Amino acid sequence: MAPTFCPYCYNCLTILRASGNDQYPYGRNAFACRTCPYQFVLDGRYYDRTYMKKKEKDDILGEEQSDLPVNEVPGGCPNETCDSKKAYFYQLQTRSADEPPTSFFKCIECGKQWREY
Repeated sequence: MAPTFCPYCYNCLTILRASGNDQYPYGRNAFACRTCPYQFVLDGRYYDRTYMKKKEKDDILGEEQSDLPVNEVPGGCPNETCDSKKAYFYQLQTRSADEPPTSFFKCIECGKQWREY
């Protein structure tokens, strides 16, 4: 672990470019004290890169629609090939309390899913 305070004068260390050599002609980064000549050259790896997995899209209404209410949707199903006007639906409060709830729909005939804010 790299130090954050100078071990000699206890001042806070700052980052600057350390002097170069044959292997690193442009120098390397180092923690350096502003009041004394102390430097801690950063030559190791001080972080780990991690990647987050993408969440798989789930069926927003699940497989069990029998307990969900069916409603007539104004404008009908957004799928161009479907002429159905009925869909399963439920509402959730996805934003702050002073905003209206989000309505989730799933067409009874084609299974197209959508939401309206």
